[in-house]
Amino acid sequence: MIKKTSLLLALLLTSLLCHAQWPFKKDENEKDKKDRLKLYQSSRGVLLGYERGRMDMIQVGYHSNWKKIRLQKPVIRATEAFLEYAPFNNVLGLKAAYWQRHGRLKFTYGLHGGYFTDFDEGSLSIGPSAGFRLLGFHGQLGYNLFTNPEVDANRLYLSISFFIPQHTRLRSKKGDKEKTILRW
Repeated sequence: MIKKTSLLLALLLTSLLCHAQWPFKKDENEKDKKDRLKLYQSSRGVLLGYERGRMDMIQVGYHSNWKKIRLQKPVIRATEAFLEYAPFNNVLGLKAAYWQRHGRLKFTYGLHGGYFTDFDEGSLSIGPSAGFRLLGFHGQLGYNLFTNPEVDANRLYLSISFFIPQHTRLRSKKGDKEKTILRW
C-alpha cells in the first residue's frame, strides 16, 4: 500500500512539474518568434507600358512596391500612378492603381481608378484588373467602367508594363528594432 501511494504521489508530482513548466516553454517560443529576423524590401521607380484594347495606348508613370520576404506565403503590395495617351485617337488618361500578389504564384489582382478625356469631354473610370508579374514585367487584363460613354477609351484592355527601379531599400526587423541593410 505504501509503495502504491508513493508511486502515485511521484507520478502526480512529475505531472505537476511538467505541467508547471509548459507555459514557460510557450513564453520562450513566443520570445524566439518575436526576435526572429524579418526581411522587408521596398522599391520605387519608373513604369513604362503599352495597353492594347480598342485603341493602342502608351503608359508612363511611377511605381512603388513593398515586399515581405519569407519562405512561406510571401506578399507583394504595389501602388502605381501613370499617364496613358492614345496618339492616334487623341485620348489622354490619368490612372492610379493598387494590386497585390500572395504566395509563390505570380498571379496579381487589384483595382484602378482614373480620368479619361478626349479634350472635348471627360469621364471617370474604375475597374478591376488581374495579371501575371515576372522579372519586372507585369501583364494585366482589366476592365474600365466609365461614367460617360461618349469618351472613346478602352473598356476591356490587355496591358504590359515594365518596372525600372530607381530606389530599393532592404531592411530587417528583429523584435522592435529596424535596420537598413542595403540601399541603392
